[in-house]
Amino acid sequence: MRTPQGWVAGAPRTQPGPQYAWQIAVARQGPAKKPWRAVVKSILATLMLTYVAYLMVTLAVLVYGVGIVLPELNDATYTIYVLIPLLTPLFSISGTALEVYYLTLVVAIIVSVIWLIFSSMKGFTDELGTKAKSREHSALFDVCALFFGVLFFDLALAFIMVWGGFEPTDPVSDSDTWQMLFGLANASVWEEIVSRVALIGVPLLVIDLLRKQRPAKPYKYLLGGGFKIGLVEMALILVTATLFGLAHYDSWGAWKIFPAAVGGAAFGYLFLRHGLASAIVLHFAFDYLSMPTTVFTDSTGLTVAYVVGILLWSALGLIFFAYYIVRMAEFVTGQKYFEEKPRLVGAPTPFPQAYPPPGAYAPTAPPLPTTPYGYQVGPPPQIPRSPFTDGYVCPTCGHTQARWVDGKFRCMRCGNSS
Repeated sequence: MRTPQGWVAGAPRTQPGPQYAWQIAVARQGPAKKPWRAVVKSILATLMLTYVAYLMVTLAVLVYGVGIVLPELNDATYTIYVLIPLLTPLFSISGTALEVYYLTLVVAIIVSVIWLIFSSMKGFTDELGTKAKSREHSALFDVCALFFGVLFFDLALAFIMVWGGFEPTDPVSDSDTWQMLFGLANASVWEEIVSRVALIGVPLLVIDLLRKQRPAKPYKYLLGGGFKIGLVEMALILVTATLFGLAHYDSWGAWKIFPAAVGGAAFGYLFLRHGLASAIVLHFAFDYLSMPTTVFTDSTGLTVAYVVGILLWSALGLIFFAYYIVRMAEFVTGQKYFEEKPRLVGAPTPFPQAYPPPGAYAPTAPPLPTTPYGYQVGPPPQIPRSPFTDGYVCPTCGHTQARWVDGKFRCMRCGNSS
């Protein structure tokens, strides 16, 4: 019989407890005491707390901005757009309807941040304490990691364009503060609904129904989360990201298509893996990144925190950008890179583990039953011969053929189990 510690074979028992046994120690795999992945993840998760703190600041600015935006909406009109497949006007709203719409956006962002933090509490705590599993991330960890990675990519691309003599256009910076507060909040929520829900969740539901894969929880296709990334899911992410990038052409120009598409791919990944709320938070993180310093222009502390944060998060972004490039390569090639090798516990054996080595079976005779006067009672018990060196001999009938059934040798003549 094979146990987690090795092979154990025994002879027939006439009373409880083993009488004949041998045991072989075999090598088995065990995790390293301190896996380097867990240590690195703990350090990165600790540094992520700096952005979590800044996220709370931007959330406070969002709430503070309600008093700035609402008075301006009385005489404003806003047009709702959808992606089918490019930006298409749907209808316009104004007055009270526009105010309710804006307040709904603010509440949606606040609820998304609260959900992200509380749903990630257990996993992120494990990541801080080197207890997290390799290649598994909490929603908060993935949001921060993708934020850092895409931020690094955007800044590197902007630096290359400026170095090459091209100055990127920024139509948002020319808007009034209330327009920026409203427009960026709208983008964080509504663009995720029309892009991720309408162009990833709904098509995926239709595809699964056509493949006769009845979804256990249909609402998951609207709220996202819990999906494994396969070929179909990856195709939807890339198509949606491309459309999302093209949708920025009219306002930002051609230079914005590629970086917006990269951000759209990150939003799509979060939608499938962790849900719509995580995609909204990441979108909000990018769009409201500079709003604290825009609203409070005279705050030196916020300006310093913003500049230092950009430098720190960009440095972390280089690490995560490389990490996600490797993960994409793994998806394409079907291989895993930089895997941590398991630590061997115990002494490895030079023989196949399916059978014990010759001579490993060492039966020991039990003491002979005696009377108070020292005479033997009954015939001496038979010691079975080793089934691995001398062949099997049934202790009852002497037959030499047996089967291995339920961890014991069963005689094929009399049925005795040894």
